[in-house]
Amino acid sequence: MNEFNDIVDTGGLSPEEAGRLRRVHELLVEAGPPPDLPPALEQPIDPIQEAEVIAFPLLPPRRWAAAAVAAAALVAVALGGGYLLGHAHAKPAAFATQRVVPMQGKGSLAVLRIGRHDKAGNWPMELLVSGLPTQQDRQAYYELWLTKNGKPVAPCGSFRVNARNTTVRLSVPYSFSRFDGWVVTAQPAHDRSIGPVVLRT
Repeated sequence: MNEFNDIVDTGGLSPEEAGRLRRVHELLVEAGPPPDLPPALEQPIDPIQEAEVIAFPLLPPRRWAAAAVAAAALVAVALGGGYLLGHAHAKPAAFATQRVVPMQGKGSLAVLRIGRHDKAGNWPMELLVSGLPTQQDRQAYYELWLTKNGKPVAPCGSFRVNARNTTVRLSVPYSFSRFDGWVVTAQPAHDRSIGPVVLRT
């Protein structure tokens, strides 16, 4: 595989951002290529559902490299059997992904995988998170939100982490076309207000 500097343009990035990209690149090299595409992903997305894909704000040009490498790393994990998110326990039933939404934060990465909605209009989702700090308070948790104008407005589910890597399944009934992105907030114990954003699209 090509050297990091040959495939990633780090011009304009801070040393911290370049270092984060290099660590993700090294994970990709160690994980190796993913297996063949599952049959569930070979079918084209229904045009009607394609119209409901979230319209995300464009990332600044220098952030595209970070987002692309982060998404590639976590998608490789999701399809490749879990180098980064490997668990000793049996894996849950396969998740038929229709679209993938990368997220990033300070020292943390995530991929939100969205499946096909059911007849009632519920959208199944699987969130793969790496690098979020473990909550010291047993009442604290993280919350996934849909955003409008970049602000969290529609809650999509709560979760906690007890290791560097966490996978959680969620479901929401919302029409995604009404929103412009996603964030994860850190919710302190006994506080109903929206906490600080730790991951965003």
